[in-house]
Amino acid sequence: METTYPAPTAASVGPRAAAAACTVLALLITPAALASPLLQPVVVASQRAGGDGSASVRAYVEAFRSVGYRVEPIAPVSLRPAGDTVLVVPHAEAGSLDAEACRRVVAFVEGGGRLVTAGMSRLSRALGVRFADEKLEVAAVTEARSPDLVIRWKSPCAFQPFVPPVPSRTYVLAGDARRPIVVSFRHGRGTVLFLGVELGDESTAGTARFPYFLQAAGEAFGVGPPLAVRRLTVYADIGDHPRADPIALARSWHRLGIREVHLGTWQGFDANEATFSALIAACHRYGILVYAWLELPEVSTAFWDAHPEWREKTATGADARVDWRRLMALDVPECFAAVAEGVQAMLGRFDWDGVDLAEIYFESPAGLEAPHLFTPMNRAAREEFARRGGFDPRDLFVESSARYWKEDPAALDAFLAYRRDKIVELHERLMGLLSSARRRKAGLDLVLTLVDAFYDTSMRDRIAIDPERIARLVVEDAFALQVEDPYTLWGLGPERYARIASDYRRLIGPAGRLSIDINVVPRGEEVVPTSQQTGLELYRLVSEARREFPKVCLYSEATIYPPDFGFLPNALAAGASVRQQGSGTVLVESEEGVELATERRPRTVTVDGVPWPAVRERTVLVPKGRHLVEWQDGTPEAGAMRLWEANAVLLGAGAGRDSLSVRYASPARAFLTLSFRPARAEVDGTAATVPVEATEHGFVVAAPPGEHTLKAFRR
Repeated sequence: METTYPAPTAASVGPRAAAAACTVLALLITPAALASPLLQPVVVASQRAGGDGSASVRAYVEAFRSVGYRVEPIAPVSLRPAGDTVLVVPHAEAGSLDAEACRRVVAFVEGGGRLVTAGMSRLSRALGVRFADEKLEVAAVTEARSPDLVIRWKSPCAFQPFVPPVPSRTYVLAGDARRPIVVSFRHGRGTVLFLGVELGDESTAGTARFPYFLQAAGEAFGVGPPLAVRRLTVYADIGDHPRADPIALARSWHRLGIREVHLGTWQGFDANEATFSALIAACHRYGILVYAWLELPEVSTAFWDAHPEWREKTATGADARVDWRRLMALDVPECFAAVAEGVQAMLGRFDWDGVDLAEIYFESPAGLEAPHLFTPMNRAAREEFARRGGFDPRDLFVESSARYWKEDPAALDAFLAYRRDKIVELHERLMGLLSSARRRKAGLDLVLTLVDAFYDTSMRDRIAIDPERIARLVVEDAFALQVEDPYTLWGLGPERYARIASDYRRLIGPAGRLSIDINVVPRGEEVVPTSQQTGLELYRLVSEARREFPKVCLYSEATIYPPDFGFLPNALAAGASVRQQGSGTVLVESEEGVELATERRPRTVTVDGVPWPAVRERTVLVPKGRHLVEWQDGTPEAGAMRLWEANAVLLGAGAGRDSLSVRYASPARAFLTLSFRPARAEVDGTAATVPVEATEHGFVVAAPPGEHTLKAFRR
């Protein structure tokens, strides 16, 4: 959502050296997928492989880890794949298998096993793959189902064309010749996913050659990760859906796992009232929270057109229309008063669940070398600084002036300090305005989105951000803090999130609510393997961010590629874990609660030995914490009262003869989807009136914000 400029030249951060210290010959990755007992993908990896061998292993490990699989080392003698195993044999290992090891692997597949392997080897030939004598140099591939997606590799790779057994399914094609390079085929009663070249090596630098490897594996094997958090938080602009039916749009968001939308307000500031009201109501009907996304000093097109006298100016004297934003001069008293009045009116017109005050900064990230973007240079700001600094700041950009920024660093420092002071002041005034709105509407959640200036300290001067002082306001005004990394970091790997989280946790303390905003947008044609984060790269970003931050927000629901939504809920659950304890018994640990998939619809479920009503089809809603979950397959009791979905942190649940209790926590209202329409309800033991919406997914109850117990009665 940040204004973008040409991508930086910063070098990519290398991959996490997760497997570098292993001295064993195999890595066991658990848990796996929609099965009971849980599947166990095993990645074969020997010390002797070294170099590209260890990097290829790391590529598979990071791929599985990004959607929640846990990595454990096992000794090579323990490698006896069973029917509930997905075996991964990288090319370096496949080439060194002796005849007996190869026979065991082939027998495993013939007996119904699932195998991933790569490249020409004794193993792949034994599975019926035939190779051409020629070799091709491949630097780009095409997804068979997404032919418009450009996938380019940092370094060309030698590829030996092959002919798979018939029938086969092709997922990826190589180069202009469009030769199959990722395919699946049956062998005996089992399935093989075959890659013509390795998923990754030293040249891929923490990404992968085949971004949609997990999608291919899921389709080939019919499996997927068992844990998910279907509470995606996204930014949205109604302008991306100009003719969409509100109900259909909300329904589609719900289907994708979206449960919180930060909706751009510039389309509804002074127009589109009916559309906004209908969309917010539709979202609530499907249990989706809606936050007002304020992108000030962008107000609205109508406001810009009506008040040319209040438009921000750049250092060239032009109106500050930077990228998509039309910037207003909020330091002009009359302008601020009009905007404040409009914001208060808009917050009162619509049934918002919260407000996201985002990206209050001066332009531009491009810095002083781009005077046509540099702000503030409106009349009020220039006059105020002239009184404070003794000169017109426009002189900083006049080469013939004694104050020219390259010649007078002291003058420049004075103006940069003024800009930072003004941004802090704007935050203070706007956060105060929203705090007063919260007093008028109990339960209105407030979020401040701040562009980071710790990792890339140049942002302190470029966009006038003072993170220490702004963080103090966050604590004083009880806002949640959402950090957005600047565009200069978008080409780096997810390792940056640990440092960013540490910087801001230090400022707001352990009690403060902290989240991260990930921009999923094109980053320039030179970025590989894809200009925009997608597939494995996106899942790594989300999973690593979630391990460091309690909450992850994505920009935006319209820019994320459709194939990515399938595994995003699993990536959000990557910090949780599940361990098999026996048939139909697992131990689940999570910080926010997760959904656990079972192979079949369970007849009965218990959590920690107590009957558990939070069950939907083949999914168990597991509460926050560490819990033993047990189930028995069979036909569920007809008419049983169930909690089918919770857009909140689930803390506990229980069912009586005619009532169902749900204990939850949420900073905004909590949407709880029940299998029945409650005749009446109690909140913390007191009779309460709660809105109920009937949908095809069940009955959605809007419960009050905070930590409460809702008790719903059937009659």
